[in-house]
Amino acid sequence: MDISPPISSILVSKWVWFAIGLTVVVFSLLVKLGFWQLDRGKEKQALEQSILARADAPYQSLESVLERNDWREESVVGVKVKTEVKPEPLPVILLDNQTYQSTVGYLAFQVVSVGQDPNTLALLELGFVAGGNNRSTLPDVMKIEAPLMVTGRLYRKSMNPLSSELMPEIGNPIRVQNLNISQLSQQLNIELMPAVIQPNNLENWPYAFPWNPLPLTSAKHFGYSVQWFAMAGVFLCISAVIFVRWLRKAGLRSRKHGGEL
Repeated sequence: MDISPPISSILVSKWVWFAIGLTVVVFSLLVKLGFWQLDRGKEKQALEQSILARADAPYQSLESVLERNDWREESVVGVKVKTEVKPEPLPVILLDNQTYQSTVGYLAFQVVSVGQDPNTLALLELGFVAGGNNRSTLPDVMKIEAPLMVTGRLYRKSMNPLSSELMPEIGNPIRVQNLNISQLSQQLNIELMPAVIQPNNLENWPYAFPWNPLPLTSAKHFGYSVQWFAMAGVFLCISAVIFVRWLRKAGLRSRKHGGEL
């Protein structure tokens, strides 16, 4: 007598295990994303505290910062520096898709040499420049025209892992989509300091200097972690409800077939 299970039962069993495995994988991924955002939030929280502490620190020479050669975000952002800058004959850089006080425009940057070494080059932020109605027409940006002693603070733009390419539109000025300093150095065939100088002593300057060193704050990361954990919980509940309903239907079918025999 053949007592092997029917083929339909074997197929159902395989689909059940596949569904369980898929549920475990998706749930684990959502939880992992939640913990990742939680860890990023803790990192940003520590960085925010460092930036606040540096706001009250004295200015230091940019040369001393260069000697440390530590360009990690947590070591650079908010450091107050003073240095002499000299304009270089290179195009202005316009970082696209920036907003300030509900106005859309660009952050403008100028390549300058810093200190006494003409080979030490950096980006000097020129401030926020409003965009026009026609994107094909780029604004005419006011630049530093002569050597100048500036004070200010350093920052680095956080790289978005999904969109970090420079994507330059060659011209004068050069419009870019991300401030990828490494790729910009290659584009201009120069070596730029990995951090930007935002000056705070330019008198009668026409552009504002928005201070937004961390596009994603710790609060946003913590909020995202809550969302991922909530999604994991909802997904698990939905999966459990579907599984329980399937078990009930399977039980009813089993009893029905048993009664017919």
